[in-house]
Amino acid sequence: MKPRRFITLLLVLGTVGLLSPLSIHSVRSQTASGLALDGFTLRGSISQRSREEQFRAVPGADSAREHLRRLTAEPHVAGTKEDYATAVYVRDQIRTYGIPAELKEYDVLLPYPKQPSVVEIVGRRRERLSVKEAVVPEDSTSSSSKIIPLFNGYSPSGDVTAPVVYVNYGLPPDYEALKKLGVDVKGKIAIARYGNSFRGVKAKVAEENGAIGLIIYSDPSDDGYMQGDVYPIGPWRPESSAQRGSVQYLFQYPGDPLTPGKPSIPGVARLKIEEATDLTRIPVQPISYGDARRLLEPMRGPVRPRGFQGGLPFAYHVGGTDDLRVHLKVEMDYQIRKIWNVVARIEGNEGRDRWVIMGNHRDAWTFGAVDPNSGTTAMLEAARGFGQLLKNGWKPRRTILLCSWDGEEYGLIGSTEWAEEYADELREKGVAYLNMDAAVSGANFGASSVPSMWKLIRGATRDIRDPKTGKSVYQQWQDRSRESRPEAELTDAQTGSDVDIAEARIGALGSGSDYTPFLQHLGIPSLDMGFGGDYGVYHSAYDSFHWMTRFGDPTFAYHVAAAQLWGTVAMRLADAHGLPFDYVDYGAQIKEFFTESVKTARRRNLSAVFDGKGMSEAIENFAREAGRVEKSRQETVLEVERTRVEANDSYRRAEARLKLINDALLGTERALTDVRGLRGRPWYRHQIYAPGFYTGYAAQPLPDFRQALEDRSAGNAKEALDRIVAAMKRATEVLSKARD
Repeated sequence: MKPRRFITLLLVLGTVGLLSPLSIHSVRSQTASGLALDGFTLRGSISQRSREEQFRAVPGADSAREHLRRLTAEPHVAGTKEDYATAVYVRDQIRTYGIPAELKEYDVLLPYPKQPSVVEIVGRRRERLSVKEAVVPEDSTSSSSKIIPLFNGYSPSGDVTAPVVYVNYGLPPDYEALKKLGVDVKGKIAIARYGNSFRGVKAKVAEENGAIGLIIYSDPSDDGYMQGDVYPIGPWRPESSAQRGSVQYLFQYPGDPLTPGKPSIPGVARLKIEEATDLTRIPVQPISYGDARRLLEPMRGPVRPRGFQGGLPFAYHVGGTDDLRVHLKVEMDYQIRKIWNVVARIEGNEGRDRWVIMGNHRDAWTFGAVDPNSGTTAMLEAARGFGQLLKNGWKPRRTILLCSWDGEEYGLIGSTEWAEEYADELREKGVAYLNMDAAVSGANFGASSVPSMWKLIRGATRDIRDPKTGKSVYQQWQDRSRESRPEAELTDAQTGSDVDIAEARIGALGSGSDYTPFLQHLGIPSLDMGFGGDYGVYHSAYDSFHWMTRFGDPTFAYHVAAAQLWGTVAMRLADAHGLPFDYVDYGAQIKEFFTESVKTARRRNLSAVFDGKGMSEAIENFAREAGRVEKSRQETVLEVERTRVEANDSYRRAEARLKLINDALLGTERALTDVRGLRGRPWYRHQIYAPGFYTGYAAQPLPDFRQALEDRSAGNAKEALDRIVAAMKRATEVLSKARD
């Protein structure tokens, strides 16, 4: 007899009185280890797995395909009528599944280009670049007249003419390398290639170095022909394709630039545009590598430094001479415009006390088949699965919110404004925020999250089938992790699937998607996940339904898998008796972050200026308390199971203890924030996770401390570490409240 059937029989026998609850409990470890879910009783695990199987049977490839076809029929930039139409579609679809859903409007600052920008070579040779993506006959939507011209969101208007300097990726070390060659960008136009950092960082660094304009292009070495065949033959960026995107300083604060830290609702005062500290002051324009070649090939000046050579077929020079002058003209129309979030709610048995939030943005620079509407499609299919469960009588323990955000591409606007408006409720009620953005561009699963949810993610991926291999998503993910790990890191001990070092790696959360306001401003545990692949048409007119059906997910099987996984994680958080958060992993990760930071400090002769012992003690105390709470959580769930039938005083005490533990687990992440915020950017409050000033989307763990070490500032390093130690102590104190 299969284990699941055997345990079901045991439960039936217990129900009719032929087997005691204690007897059922005694066989748990022998027969149900593969069925038990973290945070659930044995009986609850069996019921939960049954519901999950019902849920995962609902998402389908045909309906996913139709959702994506509808969502990508027209370009839908935030604030446009086409964007509004997608909001109505998502709201109405969710309503048909029996889930209440409403639109939530905000009025925010959004710029559009008044007309296509001008990039032209002037002087002895005059040539105007096309600054336009070519029509691809195989892709009918690429000829749409509604495709917005190539532009960078939140670039100011500007009209400048100057020599051009090639600045590689446009980061501080690149400018230092140019200075060593005697090349200065002051008063010149910089041209940088995409990659290695967020485009807003490139704009800020160019401005700090005195550039009067910035051109950003996609080099073929990064996502073009040096990676493989280009579209429409392959999935990589073709010659005329360019990357739109915002140059808002997300590392300062996201959301509406005119209402930092407050929602854009009536009655809230707005800054003047010139007062906003997250906007660049120089015109910025994206171009293709086909156009970039017209600028880079005739450049004179020194031959590029090491690391500057890209994939175009000539030796790069850095320019800066009068041999090549460029006229850059950008005209933007800045206005307050409406955006539309969609918020759907599945009420839980605990009423409005606890919220599990699923989020994905819906707006796109053009069609957005991958980014973001593969995620929107996955959300709709998950909602369809939830709707079927609701028809079958399911009601989650905790409330589930499904949120379709608007304005993400400009600067996480919809999610940030909503999180700022409901900040007090979210701090009180938010269980977790679960993000899928570009959910599907291939078959390779990846995830980033706070460490307390590592086990939850790994556990859920073990129960979802990978469409390509037939293995679990976890096994495929782990196999790929091993293949990409250097042989020197592998040992004989890593042959088992669950050896600690052999686990599939989960990344740290930086910025660049809608988890940012929830984790880094409010302290709500968050994750971001999806299936990736060869995706070279990011933010271009070719991120289309045709591209998806040819390269990303032709059968839509991974859209189904994304919906199944996302919904499974949400259901486990919503239905678990004891919340499946493990802060033991969190303590180990912080220790690793600090160890690496200390190595940096030693290299820079800064280790003597801060109290490393105090931090080590704080980590040790946090880890010890986390271990106690984890042990208590597991034991209390078993106690609830053991005493449930009698429903006596022991049962009531166990239930009360479990509520105490759950409250402490929720409060711990909040305690890692500091209301004063990070140095120079008070919107970011989390002391462990934030994007760095120059890392772009990438996380800079222990952000203020690491930045101080980068700046070689002894005073700032000491102050930053003191704040982290204080946050660790607060978190430890919150965990200690889980004791009887």
